[in-house]
Amino acid sequence: MSDCCCNPGVGAQENLPEPEYETYNPSEVRLYGRPAVSRPAVSEENARKIKEGLTRGGIKDEDAEKAYDVVLNVIEDLFVSHHRRQIILSAVDSQGRLITLPVDLNIPSKNYEAEGEHYIKSIGVIYGYAYEGHCYKLPKPQIMYLPSEPRAILGSDCGCDCGYVPELGYAVWQFDKLERVVALDVRSDDLNTLVLDENMPGNRSPMAYAQTMALAPQRHRD
Repeated sequence: MSDCCCNPGVGAQENLPEPEYETYNPSEVRLYGRPAVSRPAVSEENARKIKEGLTRGGIKDEDAEKAYDVVLNVIEDLFVSHHRRQIILSAVDSQGRLITLPVDLNIPSKNYEAEGEHYIKSIGVIYGYAYEGHCYKLPKPQIMYLPSEPRAILGSDCGCDCGYVPELGYAVWQFDKLERVVALDVRSDDLNTLVLDENMPGNRSPMAYAQTMALAPQRHRD
């Protein structure tokens, strides 16, 4: 359980909806963390560059605005169809090309796509959680793809004063414990540390289930 040590500030969050308190769910889990920023498919700067490029191409101002709307619709359609699988890992290489890796996961998607929406609604850096009246801290923050929008923390919403307060930028997600989420374990280090040293005998982390079974006391059968 949390020792209520100081939590880092994670950035300001604005215009978040309030938590849902109308019903009681005994299996509810609340996640505390920092929501990812939502941005349009085409930023204001890129929109300005598109308009300037159309103008330099000899298109008149009134026609450039119409052409921009067409270009914007095409970009948004391509962006949405490309990200229909919801989770795309991407990076920019040394030549400025976008490298993407679509990730297929066991999350509901077909029914949601048929209705014009996605299962994953937000991304957050999760620092801790609350369950059955107790608040806990994760050993290290985790990036999670989540099936609901973040909500604002109201006052001492955390209950035991764990430090997850809106003044530090934290938000809360409310889920049933059986909801499917996606957690990413992101580590950054040199190849020697992440691959070679990590897999030397004696340094390999045991599997959680195998470790639990090995440490569990034996029960004698009658």
